[in-house]
Amino acid sequence: MSIHHYKSQLDVATRRSTLRAAAVALGCVTLLAACGQSATDDGTEPDPGGGAAPGGSSSSGSPDSGSSSGDGSGASSGIGASSGIGSGASSGGGSGTSSTGGGSGTSSTGGGSNADPTLVGFAAYSADGLDTTTGGAGGEVVTVTSYAELAAAVGDHTPRVIRVSGTIAGPGGVEMLDVGSNKTIIGLGASATIDGFGLDVNGWTPDLVAAHGVTCDPDKASLFTPISNVVIRNLTFINSTDDSINVQCYSHHVWVDHNTFYKSYDGSVDVKRGSDWVTVSWNHFVETDKTMLLGHDDSNGPQDTGRLHVTYHHNWLDHTIQRNPRVRFGQAHVFNNFANEINDYFIGVGTGASVHADGNYVDVVKRTSKDYGGTDLTWTDTNVVGETLHGGVENGRGFDPGTYYTTTPDPAADIPAMVMSQAGAGKLTGME
Repeated sequence: MSIHHYKSQLDVATRRSTLRAAAVALGCVTLLAACGQSATDDGTEPDPGGGAAPGGSSSSGSPDSGSSSGDGSGASSGIGASSGIGSGASSGGGSGTSSTGGGSGTSSTGGGSNADPTLVGFAAYSADGLDTTTGGAGGEVVTVTSYAELAAAVGDHTPRVIRVSGTIAGPGGVEMLDVGSNKTIIGLGASATIDGFGLDVNGWTPDLVAAHGVTCDPDKASLFTPISNVVIRNLTFINSTDDSINVQCYSHHVWVDHNTFYKSYDGSVDVKRGSDWVTVSWNHFVETDKTMLLGHDDSNGPQDTGRLHVTYHHNWLDHTIQRNPRVRFGQAHVFNNFANEINDYFIGVGTGASVHADGNYVDVVKRTSKDYGGTDLTWTDTNVVGETLHGGVENGRGFDPGTYYTTTPDPAADIPAMVMSQAGAGKLTGME
C-alpha cells in the first residue's frame, strides 16, 4: 500500500481535533465519530431495507450484484457505442452558446473561501450538440409552490428557470417527476425542499414505457429524444421513495449543484443507461446509503461504454455508507470532495470503470476504494487520508481528465473547512 494512506497517529489526532472544532463552529451535529457511526469491517454492502418498491416512469434497476431486474442486455451494441445519440437532436436542446463559466470545460475551480458558483467539469464540455450546460437561462422565470405547478413547469422542453419556494410534497403514489430539456430548477433561499419524490431526467416517458417496456435499451434509442441541458440547484431532498435525482436514457449535459440529500429509498444521484456529460458539485449528502451510482449494471456495456462522463467535486459526504461514487464503464473525475466517517468505501471501481481522484480529503473510511470488477483508478498524492482500515485498489491507470478540461483543484488540506461551510442547499439565494 502506498505510504500516503498512512499518517502518524499525531497527524490524525491533530486533523480530527481541528475538524471537531470546525463542526462546533458550524453547528454541525453529524461530524466524526462522536456524532455518528464509525467505519465497520463486515466486508458487505448493506441491504436497502424496507420501503415501497421503486417505480415511476421507468425502473431504477440499480443492483450491485450485476444482475438486473428487468433491464435488457443491450444486444444492439452499434447504437449504444455511438457517440452521436442525442447529438443536438434534443427537443429544444438549444445551442448552449451562453456559457455559465464552463464553455468547452476549460475553467478552473478558483478555490477561495467561498463556493465557486460556476460550472466546472464534464457538464461544461462541448459535445453532443451543446457547448455547455445552461439550463433554462434566457427563458421565462417562474416561481412554483406546489407539485402541480412544478410538474407543469418542468414537463416540456421550452427554456425555463423554475424557482422552488418552500416545501413541495409529492402526491401519494408519485415517486419520480419527469424533467424536460432546457430547465433550471433552483430553490429560493434555504428552505426549498422536495419531499417524498425525486426528479427524473429521463426522456423515456410513461407513454414509451407503456408501449415499449420499462427500459430504454439501445435497440430502442431511435424511438425517443434524450433530455439535455438541465440544472438542479439549491434544493433539499427528503423522504424520496425512489431516487432523489435520476439521470438516464442518454440524457446529457446535466449539472447537480449545491443540494442537500437525506437518505432515500434508493439512490441519491444516479447516472446511468447511456447518459453523459454530468457534473455533481458542492452537494451535502447526509447519512445517505446509495449515494452516487454511475452505471447501473455489469451487463450494460453496450449502452454505457464510451459514455457516463461525470465530474464529482466539492461534495460533502457526511457519514455516508457506499457509492461515493460507485462507477461502472464510465470515466469519473473525483476531486476536492470531503468524506468524513464513511461507513464502507469511498470509491467503488466496477466493470469497465476509469477513475481519477485528486485533492480529496478522506477523514475516516473503511476503504478508500473497493474492487467491484475494476481497478483502473489513479489516486494521486494530492489526496489526504486520515484513517483507513484497508486502503484501496488503485493501479494508476485511470483516465486523465486533462484530456477533456483544465481544473485547478484546491489543496486537500483546505477542503474540510471549505466544503463544510459552502456545500449544500441554502448557500445560494436562488436568484443566480
